[in-house]
Amino acid sequence: METAIWQNFNQSEVLFAGISNTNNQNMINNFVEENSLTYPILFDPGSSGGVQGGDTYDLYYMPNDGSPYPRDFVIDQDGIIAYANNEIDTAWMLSVIYELLASDSGLLGDVNQDGFVDILDIINVLNYILGTLIPTESQFNLSDVNQDNALNILDVVLIINIILN
Repeated sequence: METAIWQNFNQSEVLFAGISNTNNQNMINNFVEENSLTYPILFDPGSSGGVQGGDTYDLYYMPNDGSPYPRDFVIDQDGIIAYANNEIDTAWMLSVIYELLASDSGLLGDVNQDGFVDILDIINVLNYILGTLIPTESQFNLSDVNQDNALNILDVVLIINIILN
């Protein structure tokens, strides 16, 4: 989580926090140090400080779904759970986060943000791929249609498919 999620995103775009069910600061500090964590760790209010969770645990507990502890959630820009899983699956989490970021910043493929996906967007992406133009972060995200963190011919093909469909 530290390197796959927290360190890969601008903190103004993606908020990330761990939630602990213990208020024992020594235990939290040891956990943070042992795992080299730099993201914030919050205390779950209502927790007795033992193995039982608090208010957050009770609200998001997912029975009969692997681990008894709710582990990973992605909450969208409207406060709706977009992802919940009791087992760590950073690849899936990343795909959900990239999709949310793209939907928040515009229509995938609409690189020039004119409200249409058309040949002008293809020309821009080809210029980015060839190095003729350097995309902004937003232009890169809108160009990277398959969300693989690389601009290449696959993104051009996907934009063509968007246009044709």
